[in-house]
Amino acid sequence: MKTCASTVGLAEDRAYLIHHFSCPLCCAAGISGGKQARCTDGQALWDTYNRAAGTPPEPRNRLRAGHTRAGR
Repeated sequence: MKTCASTVGLAEDRAYLIHHFSCPLCCAAGISGGKQARCTDGQALWDTYNRAAGTPPEPRNRLRAGHTRAGR
């Protein structure tokens, strides 16, 4: 999801972005096109952000954070 004028200034937006840019898993999830899961804390922040922004939840990635398809 892209940040837009309607989400700028939301406390939930700021909380997620602060976490996102300090977390390698969440950074990877942001650019992976749904192939990488967010970390547990990042997913909770992302869900809270989406509820505040009125965005429908995205499907959960079947991979758990830190696991690859080869390592299942």
